[in-house]
Amino acid sequence: MKLKLIVAAVAVSAWATSASALVSTTSDDPGNPNMQSILDGLTVDPIGNSSVDAYSDYLDDGVDSYWAINSTGGSVSTLVVEIAGNADINTFGVYDRYSPETWVELFSGPDSTGKQNILSIKADGSVYVAFADTGIDFAGNEFGFYLGTSDGPTFYSDSLLNGGNDQMVAYQGNDSDVIQIADNAPGVWSDNEFILAWEDLLYSSEASDQDFNDLIVSIESVIPVPEPGTLALLGLGLAGLGAARRRQKA
Repeated sequence: MKLKLIVAAVAVSAWATSASALVSTTSDDPGNPNMQSILDGLTVDPIGNSSVDAYSDYLDDGVDSYWAINSTGGSVSTLVVEIAGNADINTFGVYDRYSPETWVELFSGPDSTGKQNILSIKADGSVYVAFADTGIDFAGNEFGFYLGTSDGPTFYSDSLLNGGNDQMVAYQGNDSDVIQIADNAPGVWSDNEFILAWEDLLYSSEASDQDFNDLIVSIESVIPVPEPGTLALLGLGLAGLGAARRRQKA
């Protein structure tokens, strides 16, 4: 029984949300709302009361590093809010999983809440934004997200590229809450949609307030592509469960 419980915990932990409170700022004021207030403010049913806990319900760091488009029409990105002091220069985009120095910008500093863009990647790796060829090719349909400037990425969704600092948390829809972003029509926050929230100062630095409200983007028609180590851990856990069940039956 002990073995069964241990391997079950391993399997679940490979996919579960982070146990530590990465998003730590709970202080709130009108000019600098915390993440829970932002999620509550997006929720119109139940009104003002998100069922997602901003301090625990985000994907584990090993799961949200890389992504893939899972729709033939591309992925829609919507800028939710930007509160950072350097909002005018912050940019948001995607980078090639296998060549992080290759990137494509989706939002620039002047863009504001409600701004939308469409990302699509063709079979040959060519990257299109708003149905226009960017002239940039990725190795395939796997990419990370970045927060940066007009010169390119500063922080990456893969924390290993940030010296181990996790600068982004991803919240997944639950097919329950109805949310509304700016003047766009409200809709059910489905499990095919994610809200990405960024911290724009190095997480481990004393300057970081660890509130992850500096730039927030809603992404739909994407799925996370876990890193190989995470998949291996999950496989180990599932294999252990099978072995434990066979021993119990014996």
